[in-house]
Parts: sequence; structure tokens; C-alpha cells
Amino acid sequence: MTGIRETKFSVVDVETTGLNTRKDEILAIAIVPMTGTRIHAYDAFYTLLKPEGKVKAMHIHGLTPDALKNAPEFDSIAPEIVRRLENSIIVGHAVEIDASFLRKHLKKTGFKIEFKHLDIAEIEQWLADRLGERGVLSDYSLDRLAEKYEVKIPYRHNALADAFVTAQIFQIQLLRLMKYGVNSFDKLIKLLQAYRSYAKIF
Repeated sequence: MTGIRETKFSVVDVETTGLNTRKDEILAIAIVPMTGTRIHAYDAFYTLLKPEGKVKAMHIHGLTPDALKNAPEFDSIAPEIVRRLENSIIVGHAVEIDASFLRKHLKKTGFKIEFKHLDIAEIEQWLADRLGERGVLSDYSLDRLAEKYEVKIPYRHNALADAFVTAQIFQIQLLRLMKYGVNSFDKLIKLLQAYRSYAKIF
């Protein structure tokens, strides 16, 4: 059983043309690697991507057609994405959305990779329930979590900036988890699975 401090994580954030994984596309992706609580900022990966269709949701991510016209297409960077994500746990905020987009794009380019992933919002809800902190946050958005843990946000809806903010929040959460005896990824997964079942009942 690998301890938390030895576990490899990949903190991921993507910017997309929308939230429909069947028709929307990835416009930018960032991956910040971690080993346990250590953030490997020097090895962070970030790229813009040229979509096949029209650029949408510009009011959110600020990415224009001009900014993306010379960006690579996803299939050209897919091998690098796989290299960085395999043998690591994906971490993100509302990470299932990011993971779904990555699965779709990688499958389209001929790669099949299964992701184990952790959501910092779900971890925070478990911590709040376990430590009697319910009601401390009115929501579990990335902005509110950053505010709680005093993580500075340089700007939002940039994949690399959001990934670094997420990594710092996750770093603090890991320290809190280990303090309360959650010292392996397997144990954390079991606790979160049990919490999901509990939350459905109540």
C-alpha cells in the first residue's frame, strides 16, 4: 500500500468550448505534477489547443480564435498527455468533467487510459463532515476553497493558474488528512466511497 507522501498526483485543469463532452472541445490543458504534498512547479505542462469547430464560451475563458489559430491540435500532444497522466492519480476541482473530456479526446486519438481521480471539493466536504466544519463554507467552488485556505488567485479560468491554485489547496488538504490518520490513497478512496453512500442516505 503506497503512502500518501509517495503517491504521484497530476493536478489537471482544462478550458473547453462548453460542458457537453459529446460535442464540446478542449481549448487549453494544464497538468501540475505532485509527489505527495510536494508540488513540482518546474515540471508543469500547459498548452493551448486548436479546436475542430468554433471557439465558444469566450466570455468565460477569454480564448479567441486568433489566440488559438497557431495552437497544436490535440492528437499531436496526446502522447505527452498520456505520458504525464499514466501511473498517477488525477486531481482537480469538479474533476469528473475534466476527466470525461480527456477520456473522449484521448479515445478519439487512439489512446485508452483509465483514470483514478480525486475531487478537492469532495475531499473538503468529507473534511467538513468529519471535523465538524459544516456551514463554514456556503459553497465548495474553487474561489471559496482558495479563500478558506488563503491561496492567492492570480486570475481565473486560465488552465495553468487554476491548476496551480488547485494544487495548493490539495497540498493543504493532504496535510490535514494525514494529521487525522489518512495516510494512503487506498484509505482515502474507501473513506470517500463510504461518505458518498452516507450522503445519498441523508
